[in-house]
Parts: sequence; C-alpha cells; structure tokens
Amino acid sequence: MAFELDLIHWLQTFRSTFMDLFFQFWTLFGEELIIIGIMGFLYWCYDKKIGEKVGIAVFISFVINSVIKVLVARPRPFLADDTIVNVRPQTSGGYSFPSGHTQGAATVFTSFALWMKKQWITIATIIIIIMVAISRMYLGVHYFSDVVVGAVLGIAISIGFFLYFKKATFDQKFYTKLLYIALGIFLVSYVYFLFTAKADGTSTNAAVMYNNLEGISKMLGTIVGFIFGVTFEKKKVQFTNHKVVWKNIIRFVVGVAIVMLIRIALKEVFSLIVNPEELSEGALISSTVAVIFDFVRYFSMVFVGIGVYPLLFKSTNI
Repeated sequence: MAFELDLIHWLQTFRSTFMDLFFQFWTLFGEELIIIGIMGFLYWCYDKKIGEKVGIAVFISFVINSVIKVLVARPRPFLADDTIVNVRPQTSGGYSFPSGHTQGAATVFTSFALWMKKQWITIATIIIIIMVAISRMYLGVHYFSDVVVGAVLGIAISIGFFLYFKKATFDQKFYTKLLYIALGIFLVSYVYFLFTAKADGTSTNAAVMYNNLEGISKMLGTIVGFIFGVTFEKKKVQFTNHKVVWKNIIRFVVGVAIVMLIRIALKEVFSLIVNPEELSEGALISSTVAVIFDFVRYFSMVFVGIGVYPLLFKSTNI
C-alpha cells in the first residue's frame, strides 16, 4: 500500500550517521546473537525447563515465519522503490512479509517476560518490540504490515505456548510429533520448489530454489537439533541449574561463544564446497546440497548448545 512506502520515506528523512547506528542497534534485538543469548541464559543459567519451553515457542515461531515468507513472497521495500535506501544489507535477504526480526524479538522477549514475571521486564519487552519494528522500517527492509503481523504472530505464539505449558506437560511423544511435522513441512516445501523454481531477472533457478528453502531448512535444523539436544541431555547429561553468579557467567559466555563459533566456522567451511551466492542455472543438486548444509549448520549449533555443551558443566564443575 502507498502509505507504507510513504511511512518508510518519512522515517528515512531523519537519516544521519547517528540515526543509522541508533536503529541498527535496536534491530540487533531481533537477530540471532541476542536470541541465542536470551535462550542460553534461560537454559544454562536460570531454569532449563523454562528454557525448553521458550525454545519450543521460538523455533516454531521461526518455522511459521519462514513458511509464510515463501508463500507470500513479498519483495523488500527497497526493491519495490529504488528511492528507499537499504541501510543494513546484511539482514535484508529473502522476502519481506512478515518481519522475521520483529517476530523473533516478539516471541523470545514476550516468552521471557511471561516466564520471568517481572514488571520491568514486561515494560522493556514492549519497548524492544516497538523499537525493533520501527528499526526494520527505518532501515528500508520492511513494510508497516510486515512488522505489525510479525509482532502479533510472535506475541500470540508466546502467549499460546505459555498457556499450554501452564496446563500440560510435554514428553518424548510431543517431541516426536513436532519432529514429524517439521520434516513434513520441509519435504513438501523441497519437492514444490524443486519443480517450480524458475529463474527471474536477477537469480538463476537454482538460486531461487535455495532462497525459498534457506529459511525453512535453517529453522528445521534448529528444531531437529533442539529435539535431539534435549533428548541427549536428559539421557546422558542431566545437568542442574544453580545460583552461583560467577559460574553462570562462565556458562553463558562460553556457551554463546561456542554456538556462534559453530555458526561462523561451518558457514565458511560449507561455502568452500557450495557457495549459495554462486549457484548457476540448472545447478539444482548444488542448491540441494547448500540447503542441506544450512540444515546441518543450524542443527549442530542447537544440538551442541542444548545437549553436548552442558557436559562441561559436570566435568569442570561450573
């Protein structure tokens, strides 16, 4: 709608070096590092059962976001109007609707606020969601409707799972069903885009296929990694939370560092084999391999963080 472009134009009239940095700071609250940090704190340091519940809400929210994105396939604002500046190109891949940053921030921070039950956290959550939403429009990568729907979905999913887990318990059967649903979504998506992906004005058919499956494969990797990680932890680790501040600081810092190192290192290694940015026309096998690599990368991040890393808690007494 025209008013959405007008709103972005109006926000970008305030552009300056300071304002660019200011809104890029706020958009960080919807990015992986912050979300990993919040979930890591809950799981490693505060209460692993709450961490599990928040993890389910966050990962399912991301899958829903990824599926909606490829179904709607709405181009970014800066692609629809070349007078709009893409201020943060590194977070503007894929489609526009709904906003993944806004939905991610809304899910993780709303879940965090609901379980922590602190007024100041609730107030901070409201501010963060609003500022992330505004930042995505200011940066030229989302429309007003993108961020509104993203926020509503994130909040609704958080509240829904919070109420569900207040009344119901979840066991291995729950995880098994979740695993089958996630795999089903991926397989249907893969087959569909394998046969329907066509080259457009800027991308080959292999690149289009990869772009459509990238988000879904990453989120499937997180869910499968989460399920296997939780199962491994319960059977082989069974760590306990404690309130020793300095030990929790070590748990948190080392844990986030390990997860992010896996994310960065595997991306570099896999790109040497198949670079998603250099997929030629008809290279559907290479595109499939790139999608599998994304799955493996995100699976490894979550599985190690949830299941394997806590082994160090016992061996090092932290």
